[in-house]
Amino acid sequence: MKLTEAEYNKKIEQLIYYNRLYDEGTPIISDKEWDDLYWECEQYEKETGYSHPNSPISGVRYDAVTALKKVTHNHPMLSLDKTKDISVLREWLKKSSAVVSLKMDGLTVSLLYNESGNLVRAETRGNGVVGEDITHNALVVKNIPKKINTTQQTIVDGEIICKYNDFEPFSTEYKHPRNFASGSIRLLDSNESRKRNLSFIAWDLISSNADYNNKLAELKYLGFEVVPFSFADIHNIEEEQHRLAAVAKDKNYPIDGFVYRYNYSSVYQSMGSNNHGFLGAFAFKTYDEEYETTLLDIEWSVGKTGIITPVAIFKPVNIDGTIVSRASLHNLTIMKSLLGENPFLGQHIWVHKANMIIPQIVRAERKKNE
Repeated sequence: MKLTEAEYNKKIEQLIYYNRLYDEGTPIISDKEWDDLYWECEQYEKETGYSHPNSPISGVRYDAVTALKKVTHNHPMLSLDKTKDISVLREWLKKSSAVVSLKMDGLTVSLLYNESGNLVRAETRGNGVVGEDITHNALVVKNIPKKINTTQQTIVDGEIICKYNDFEPFSTEYKHPRNFASGSIRLLDSNESRKRNLSFIAWDLISSNADYNNKLAELKYLGFEVVPFSFADIHNIEEEQHRLAAVAKDKNYPIDGFVYRYNYSSVYQSMGSNNHGFLGAFAFKTYDEEYETTLLDIEWSVGKTGIITPVAIFKPVNIDGTIVSRASLHNLTIMKSLLGENPFLGQHIWVHKANMIIPQIVRAERKKNE
């Protein structure tokens, strides 16, 4: 018996719900039951030409653009101040109730939905004021709702990531899921972007003034995959970080730390912001973030005592708001251990700021690609 439109829509909503539970690692139906439901909906779409706006089957249009347009944000998209000092975190937590969440390692993106609940624009963070329009690619990211239940303009901020299990097929060609996700969501051809299996993790409902935990609950209700979080507790900081890190591992999320944010909206808003970021939240780094660049030269520096020190000169990178282009290699032995016996022009290297202060090379491409 053929489905009616109402029956089809109901089954699509069920399919979306089952997909979400599967992504969360808690499936409640068998693969056969899922396949049967999918087939019913697929047949209906083929026969009628109609598809639900959020259909995971054929309700997707692939577009290609000639260039990414620049767009001015409708709200500031600032980055966060960072710390690795747990004493700073403890002092900060004394001021007000806070929430701790995973710091997703991807590309920050903002989604705009109109009064009818339709996704009408997606944009990258860019410089915090101006970003790039990536709507054509957001429409093919599998877990971004294309329509939500709202009657007002809704703005959702979050992170485009590539989960480790989805990144695995590309890992021989690309070095890191963060750079892979960032490049993939900015491709001009949405069909190519679709093949990269990107995901969107929501972490703020900008259009709401609710307390933060209520914002996250609302995002989940609207159908978004929401960043894992809990209430921050000054007495078990390490334990809670370990618990959330285990969640990230279970979900195959790439992360690079944790975000702490005052939960009460009034407190968060009263903190204001500086040129770098909002003062009601900050990132707690559990390790130093690595940045890929290329080796340009090696200089030799002679110290006051006559000791000669090799210094790597590389293509400038922005690390925590500072442009870095050189790092000490300390001595010949360390230089060889980092760069190999035969360093070469254009060699891919990875740098970080040790303890967020001192630029260092942490690893390097070992052989020149001929």
